[in-house]
Order: sequence, then structure tokens, then C-alpha cells
Amino acid sequence: MTERQKEEAHLKQCIGIIRDNIADYEEQVRVMSADIKEMYEQYRDNDPEIFTQLSNTITMNENAKLALAKNERALKKAYFGRVDIVNEDAKDETLYIGKGGVMKDSLTVVVVDWRAPIANVYYENGLGQCSYRAPGNVPITVELKKKRTYEVDEDRLIDFYDSDVVANDELLTKYLAKNKEAVLGEIIATIQKEQNDIIRKPPYHNVIVQGVAGSGKTTVAMHRISYILYNYGKDFRPDDFYIIGSNRMLLNYITGVLPDLDVHGIKQMTMEQLFIRLLYEDYDKDKMRIIDVSGNGYIKGRKSWFEALTAFCDRYEDGCIISEDVVLSPECIEGEDINFEKQVIYTKEQIINYRRENRGISMQAKINGLNERVMARLNNVITGRDVTYPAPVRRKITKAYKHYFGKDKWKGSVYELYEQFLTEQAAEQQAANEWLANVQDNRFDLYDLAALAYLYKRIKETDPIREASHIVVDEAQDFGMMAYECLKYCIPKCSWTIMGDVSQNIHFGFGLNDWEELKTLMANGYYDSFGVLSKSYRNTVEISEFAQKILGHGNYQAYPIEPIIRHGNPVIVKKCDTLIDEAVSILTEWQNAGHGTIAVVCRHERQAQELGKELGQYIDIEPWNEENMEFTKGIMVLPVSYTKGLEFDAVLIYNPTAMDYRLDDGHAKLLYVAATRALHELAVFYDSSLTELIEV
Repeated sequence: MTERQKEEAHLKQCIGIIRDNIADYEEQVRVMSADIKEMYEQYRDNDPEIFTQLSNTITMNENAKLALAKNERALKKAYFGRVDIVNEDAKDETLYIGKGGVMKDSLTVVVVDWRAPIANVYYENGLGQCSYRAPGNVPITVELKKKRTYEVDEDRLIDFYDSDVVANDELLTKYLAKNKEAVLGEIIATIQKEQNDIIRKPPYHNVIVQGVAGSGKTTVAMHRISYILYNYGKDFRPDDFYIIGSNRMLLNYITGVLPDLDVHGIKQMTMEQLFIRLLYEDYDKDKMRIIDVSGNGYIKGRKSWFEALTAFCDRYEDGCIISEDVVLSPECIEGEDINFEKQVIYTKEQIINYRRENRGISMQAKINGLNERVMARLNNVITGRDVTYPAPVRRKITKAYKHYFGKDKWKGSVYELYEQFLTEQAAEQQAANEWLANVQDNRFDLYDLAALAYLYKRIKETDPIREASHIVVDEAQDFGMMAYECLKYCIPKCSWTIMGDVSQNIHFGFGLNDWEELKTLMANGYYDSFGVLSKSYRNTVEISEFAQKILGHGNYQAYPIEPIIRHGNPVIVKKCDTLIDEAVSILTEWQNAGHGTIAVVCRHERQAQELGKELGQYIDIEPWNEENMEFTKGIMVLPVSYTKGLEFDAVLIYNPTAMDYRLDDGHAKLLYVAATRALHELAVFYDSSLTELIEV
């Protein structure tokens, strides 16, 4: 029997087991669904036995449904890799690796889940002696005899390659040449070593990753969540994760792969939505409106703005919390026939020390804590061994000192307090008058919301709500340090995976142009890490070189890009007499060539809406608006700001004029983002005044 015949026979056997599993789980779901229906019909509020049985059956049914879905996915591609190893007992083992583990029975593993520790051998090592870490961080040494990668389509073996015969980059190039939908299906099989290192880092520490366009940042982030849930399930549940992105289209796009990674129930939100969440009951969505940061609003994105807000809160707290000796005085029992000497029951130094040692809690929580300490000292004084005061005296003393530092609940408004802060800033920043007017009109940008969330946590909060244990931020360069400083304060007991590319910071005055401040804030622990993904897997060499020339017009230090050597058609830069006709022609040509995802990229939102309607008279255009922000197959007409993090088989940059893309750092990054969205084809069509950022 030839090697191929052996592999075909093994695949056939594996497919048979998966089909048997599917039949078993379908029957379990059918039976349990019927049982659940019957129990609902019999259920009564006062029958705890049926309630318990019903709850257990519902849970088992949900688990069976997940297992069924997992096997149905495995049927499409049972496995993608194989390792032959000699283990520590000198026994030969052949392990097949797939998107999800497949079991023949409770003890027999047919396909190893890619997230399992042993699977790391496939991603990390060449042939020879190597090791992986078993649960409990125990190192296991093995000898890797063979590493094989498969192309499988349901029950058909298309091809297979051994790593000592075909180089890794050759395999990757083969996958990347496919259209976008096919590429997504091969991601797990093509995870590279530098990506795998980040995916498998322990979730208890912070990770910041600088990844060039097309380096797989988003892929790494989503697979990292899947890996953590699989290997650290005791410490992390799906609702312990938040995924943060810059817009809903990006979030819908990146989280669309999660079900295929066996991940369900992850919360996803924009950064604005996260800060609104952190405001809890203080945000009225019916009355308030989110606006974009504009004009000189970039000032609010800086760390210095956070420092100004912190100083404002310090002054406000100093004015609200009495920092003098707390003295038990006879005046508090006026009218009672009893005498006692004045005495200090809580010193100024103790108050100052308490505030200093509890910086992480709100002003109101400090007030409540100080009140409790004063009352504890008073109780010792008025009910001590040497003297016990009469009940009327004790009541008067208690009433006088119970709220010595203030009431139990702050009666102010974080919005009014923020207006007060902006009013102070207006003396130094003229633009603060505009920001103040927006806030008074219930219009808030990202950094207003960040400040409000900070004020809530810093001044008002008394009953902290448990938030995420791990937060993933995608396109992290889009957010200024003000946002991160507020997040760090508002969610202190949290670890972070932060992914971005400072070369793609399209927010000219804010956002991150380097990582230094964020590393100091978020990656200052011994086990925290900063990584760089410099290899680009998305673009052809021709597209990558074109994009790097655009970036070269900026006056900043960019991270170097190492494109995978995958050649394609030259980038088309064409002056057109009739832009619409030429656009329709090339878009139709791309569709006929089999490109399933195509973007027409405009500079502004209104331009994209108008162009979409105009093109829609000649060809099918996928509708797009702020309410319907879904990434779809077909042709999408989008403003450049909404293409961040997305990728398409083909991209047409539509009429990038000198006015829309000026020769400066910010516009160079903006146009670079547009160019690097393309996997296979890139064209630039213009009518007269082409931006100087593109060399003709």
C-alpha cells in the first residue's frame, strides 16, 4: 500500500467515526429535547425535583448540541496536521491534529485539538528532539520524527506535504493564493511560530503586540481566546472576556470566526460602549449621543489630559474629605448632665495615611471607610471598661459622628463634575469651550466617556461590579493614552492582550504613534511582554511594495515589513476620463475572476454613500450604513476609516485626490491602510488631481 493509500484509508476511517458521533449526538439531542418538553409540561413551581432534573437535562442538551456542532465542523475538515513522535517511554505515537478534538469513545482520541499542549510540537518545532509543556507547566521531551500538513476537503484527501520536503513558507503561499473565504478556512493549519508564541502565552499577564498590516494580529487574538478557554477553563469562562474594537463592522468581522474556534458567549463592544458600560446607571441612551472626536479634540486623547483630570479629582477630594484631627467634643452632648474631656479619636495623620493606602477606591468609599473607623473608635470610647455612658449620651454621640466625613452616598453628578473640569480647562484650552458646549448638549466623544467613567470610579462608586478578567483590544493604535489610563484605573484586576500597528494610526492628532507610553502603563510587570509580528501574509509582493512607498512619504519611524514572497498582478494606477464606467468595468472583471470580497475605498463617509448609490445603478453593491455594519461577500463601498482591520480579495481606491490625501504623516498612514486591505488585486483610479502620496 502506497503512502497516499494509507493516508486515504486513515481519513476514511476518521470520517466514519465522526459520522457515527454525529448520529449519536443527534439522537441524544432528539431524546433530551423531547424530555425537556415533557418536563416543562409537568413542571410546577413547588416541585424542586423536576426543576433540578429539568435544569440538568437542559445543560446536558446544550453540551450535546455543542458536541454535535463540533463534529459537524470536523466533517468538513477532519484534520490538517500530523506529528510522529517518540515519547519519553520510547513508544512511537502518530497524532493527527485538527480544529477540534475528535473522540471515538471516552478514552480514545482520534484527532488532537490544536489547542492541546502536545499540538504545540506541530507549530513550534522541526524534526529532532524537542519539548512541550504539559498541564501544570511540566516539560515533556519527545523526538519529532515526522511533521505532515494536509489539504482535506470533507472525505477527500487532496494533498499532503512533509515539512522536511516542503518549506513552511511554500505551504503558506499555496494557501494564501486562494480567495479570502478559503484562506480563513486554513488559518489554523498555517499558524506561524511567531504567532503561536503569542497565542500560547499564559493569560495572567499582559501582552502588547505590534503587528504590521497583514501579519495576522486579529487571527492571533481570536485564537488566543480559544486557546485560553481550552487550557485555562478553571480560571477563565467566556463571559470573563471582552473584545474591544474601533467600530461594529470590525467587531462583527473579527468575531465571526469564534464559533468555528469553539468559542461562544464572548462580549464584544466598541471602546465607547465599554466606557458607557463602566458608567453603569449614569448613562441615558435615549437622551445622550456619541460623536466623533473632532477639531482639537486630540488634546483629550493624551496622557496629559488624564493627568489634568486626576489632579482635578485630587483637589475635589481634598475639598470634600476633612483632613484634620477628629475630636470627641462635649458640644455633641449638649443638654446632658455629664462631663468629659475633649479627646482625639482619629488623627490627621491617620486620615492622610488611610487615603494614601486606598488610592484605588473612590472618594465616596474613602468617606464611608473613614466613617466606619471613627465609629469603631467611638464605640471603644463610649462603651469602654473604665466608663460606660448612658444610652441617651451614646445616641447623641453616635448621631453627631456617624457621618462625620459625609453621607453614605455621593449626591453629586459625574456630568456636572466633568463640566466643572472642562470649565477649569477652558482657561488654558480655548477648545474646551466647544467640548463643554457639546457635553451640555448631551453629545459625548470617546474621551468624554472615558473621563466620565473615570469620574464615576474615582468619586462615586461604592459597590464595585466585577468586569472582565481578560480584555482583547484590536486596532489598539486607534485609541489615545487617555483611554488606556482610564481603563487601567477602572478595571484594575484584569489582564490584557493588545494588538495594533502604529503605522496604521489614522487618527492624526491622537491614537498611538509609538508604544512607549503604553508599554510603561500596561507591560511593566516581570512576565508581561511586548512582541513584534513583522511578516506580512496578506498582500502580494507588488501590493506590499506599493503600500510601503506610500508610508515612506511620512516623517516617522515605521516598523519594517517582511512580505511573504507571493507575486501577483501589478498595482494599477490609472487616470480615467469616466471614473464610474472604468470602476464598473474593473469590478465586474474581478467578480468574473472569482474574487468574492471586493472593496471600493473612498475618503469620506458621505462620498462612500453617494458612490454606492451611483455604482448600484450598474452592478450589485452591498448596502452599508451605520445601522447595518456587517462585513459581507460581494462589492462594498466604504470610507477608508471603516476598512481598518478588514481584508478583501480586491480593492479599488477611488479618486484619491491631493485635497483628500495631503502630503503629511496622517494621510500617508490613512492611504497605507487603504492599500494594504487587498489580498490579490489593487487598483487606483483617479480623474485629475492624484495625491502626491502615490508615485505615478
